[in-house]
Amino acid sequence: MRNVCAISVVIASLFSAGVCYAQPEQVVTPFTTSPAIEGEALDADRSKTLTEFVKLTPKKQNRSALTGGFCKPVFTQPEASPDQVKLALALVETEIVPIISFGKEGAGHESTPPVSYSVEFGLDNVTLRSSNPRYESQAHGLRVAYPYDSSSPVWFEAKGSGSVLFLVPPVKDCSLQFVVACPRAYSNARTLDDLKLTITGVRYVVSAKADGLFQASGGEDAKVIASTLATGRVDLPSSWFSANVSKDTPSASVKVQMPLDPLASPGKTSTTNAPFHDAVESHLEFGSTASVKRVVRSRATVEVAPFVLETPQPVRIERSEVPLNPGSCFVISRRKETHY
Repeated sequence: MRNVCAISVVIASLFSAGVCYAQPEQVVTPFTTSPAIEGEALDADRSKTLTEFVKLTPKKQNRSALTGGFCKPVFTQPEASPDQVKLALALVETEIVPIISFGKEGAGHESTPPVSYSVEFGLDNVTLRSSNPRYESQAHGLRVAYPYDSSSPVWFEAKGSGSVLFLVPPVKDCSLQFVVACPRAYSNARTLDDLKLTITGVRYVVSAKADGLFQASGGEDAKVIASTLATGRVDLPSSWFSANVSKDTPSASVKVQMPLDPLASPGKTSTTNAPFHDAVESHLEFGSTASVKRVVRSRATVEVAPFVLETPQPVRIERSEVPLNPGSCFVISRRKETHY
């Protein structure tokens, strides 16, 4: 705070009275100059719910087990203020699709190519694609509707040793959606046995859109920046931001388009091991040329965590019930949040 003193002189008196008052100091918030952001892990409450859910047998993985606001949207708005920047348009949208490589690490496995799966979450369904599907009918992937009652098993066979049993939970319309991926081999004993695969790498394809427009006031220059931000493993185009300055109605927009087939799109795979998380964010900043006055943003985060299935779980594959045997599995989740 800055102290400002006004000296009032009373002519009839023999002294002067000093009157002091406090004046709020102007806070200068700089505009974004880099596309890099830090990712955030899932909050403790939802992480606990998710951990407890995946330990249940598939038949008991019901929507009612996702407690404590697990599926509620994360959406925040600022408190009303007469000094708040009035927005004519503030549109922010994001999506992120992970492409995860499963393989074996260590000596003797260098020549074994990893098998990759893309996991594309939608409001009503999830689309799974494999880089090396066993059947031609699965070459374009499997679109699986989220079940209404309990988790549904999806057996995705790959050539060689890269098949995965996916468990798709009842997460329709959730702000946090996920699948469980268990690399397994279908044995002669009609069981799904652990392939002992691990996650060796990941790459992402994203879509993002930010459109912003507002009315300048007082005849001063106003500024808006639209940008796409991401964590380090997410590739962004060189044109990640757009800026505009105007005394009238400054506007800016930026857009990144999702390819029709994320798995077939080019891109570099980053070497990594679970657990990990990455994010992409559509970002709008409104203010004067000197300082940001209001921010609108939408973020999508992918998080991958390993866990060990400790006891056999019965799952239905086509018309037969077979045991999903103990071993390594991974929770692959995508969550969204919007802040105005």
